[in-house]
Amino acid sequence: MKKDTTFKRIDDKKIVWYHLGADVVALILSHIIFLDKYQSAYDKKLSSFLPEQLQSFSIPIVISSLIVLWIIAFYVSGHYSNSARKSGLQIIGPTFATSFVMAILLFFILDSYTPIHLKSNALQLSLRYLLVVFGLTFFFRMLIIARLHHLIVKGRYGYKKVLVGNNDQALQLIKRHGKVPALQQEYLGYLADDNDEQGHDMTAYLPCLGSITQIESLVNKENVDEAIVCLSPANQKAISRVISHLRQDEILIRLLTDMSSMIDGTLKTQNLETLPFITISTQKLPVWQRLFKRSFDLVVAWLGTIILAPLFVALAIAVKASSKGPIFYKQERIGRHKKPFMIYKFRSMDVDAEKNGPELSSVNDPRITPLGRFMRKWRLDELPQFINIILGDMSLVGPRPERKHFIDRILPIAPHYAYLFTVRPGITSWGMVKYGYAENVEEMIERLQYDILYLENRTLVVDFKILLFTLKILFKGEGK
Repeated sequence: MKKDTTFKRIDDKKIVWYHLGADVVALILSHIIFLDKYQSAYDKKLSSFLPEQLQSFSIPIVISSLIVLWIIAFYVSGHYSNSARKSGLQIIGPTFATSFVMAILLFFILDSYTPIHLKSNALQLSLRYLLVVFGLTFFFRMLIIARLHHLIVKGRYGYKKVLVGNNDQALQLIKRHGKVPALQQEYLGYLADDNDEQGHDMTAYLPCLGSITQIESLVNKENVDEAIVCLSPANQKAISRVISHLRQDEILIRLLTDMSSMIDGTLKTQNLETLPFITISTQKLPVWQRLFKRSFDLVVAWLGTIILAPLFVALAIAVKASSKGPIFYKQERIGRHKKPFMIYKFRSMDVDAEKNGPELSSVNDPRITPLGRFMRKWRLDELPQFINIILGDMSLVGPRPERKHFIDRILPIAPHYAYLFTVRPGITSWGMVKYGYAENVEEMIERLQYDILYLENRTLVVDFKILLFTLKILFKGEGK
C-alpha cells in the first residue's frame, strides 16, 4: 500500500490531545507500578475515606483522582500551551519541576498516613514516585516529539508559512528550500515589497500573493501560522506595519537579525538551519499567571461590587438629582481581538456632550457636570466597569479601550497600536499611571508607548505595581 506523502498542516490542538493522552497513559502506568507494590499496605487506609459501597474500588478511585490532579498541574505549568513547537530540551525542565512539586505534596501526605509496618519512609517513597512518574511521562512525551520532528524533517508536516519580502535574503532562503530538509515545509507564497527597487521576481519558486500592504487580508483569509519577514532594514515603516498586523493575530514571526533595533522587548535569536533569524513570540503570560490574573480580576470585581454597593446607590442618586439624563453612561469600545463591547460608567457629562460628534474630554471641559468633575477626580465614575470585568470584556490592568472613531485615526500614524488588541483592556494601565487621560489623538499616541512597554514586560508583579500606583493616585485625588 502506497504511503501518503502529501504535506499536511500541523494541527496544534491535535498535538495537545496527543500529549494529553500520552500523559494519561504514563500516569496510569506510573501509579499502577507504584501502588501495586504498596496496595495491601494502603488499601485499608484509602478505603476508610470512602463510602462502604465504594471501598472495594479504593485503588482505581485514587489513581483516577491523582491523574486528574496531575493533568491540572501539567496544564497550569503550561505544558499544553504551544506543545507542537517544543523540543525535548524545552520540556524536560518543566516536566521535572512539576513532578518534583507533586512529589513534595505526596511526601507530606505520606508522612502523615504511611503505615507503620512499611520499611520505606515517606521520603524514599516520594523519591521513587518522582522517578517513576517523571521517567514515564518524559518518555511518552519524547515519543510524540520525535515522531513529529521526523515528519517535519521529511516534509510531510509543517506550518502554513508566508514569506514577506522579495530581496536578496528572501531569494537565498527560497533557493535553500529544496536542499535543507528542515525548510521543506509549506509556503503559501510571498508578498512583494513594491518599494524595493532591487526586489526579485520569485514566481519561479513561489506564487506572488500580492503586496506587503495586503498582509492583513491574507492572514485572515489563509490562517497563516508563521511569517518569515525579509525586508530591507531601511524600510522601517513597512516593517513596523507588518509586525503590528502579525502580532495582533498572534502569528509567530521570524525576521532577519539586522532588524533587531526595530523591536523592543524580549526576543529570541535562533538559526533556521543556516540563516540567523529573530523569533518574536506572541508574548503570552504563563498559564498559571493568566489563571491567577483572571481569578483575581473576578474576586476584586465581585467584592468591589458588593462592598461598594452603598456607594453605588449614593452616586446613582446624586447623578440623577444633579442633572438631567440617565444614571449610567454606556459607549461602544473596541476590546480584545477587535471585539466591540459596551463600557459602563456613571454619567459625568451633559446628555448632549457629543452632539457635534466624538470628542475627547479636557481638563476644563465645560461639558463635565459639577458632580462629574468630583467623580472624575477620584475616578468614581469608572466603578461600574466592575461589570465589564465580570462579563469578561475587561481586566483590572490593561490598556484603556478606545472608540473605533479614534482608533481609525491612530492606526495610520501608529500601526503598532494594533498590538493592544491582543489583551483585554483594563480599568487602569501603565499609560494611565504615567501619562493620564489624553485630550487629543497626538496625546493618545504619546501614551501608547507606555502601553506597549507594559505589553512587552507584563507579569503579575507589574500588574500589582500598576494597581498600587493607581491607588496612590486615587487617594491623592489626582484624577481628572
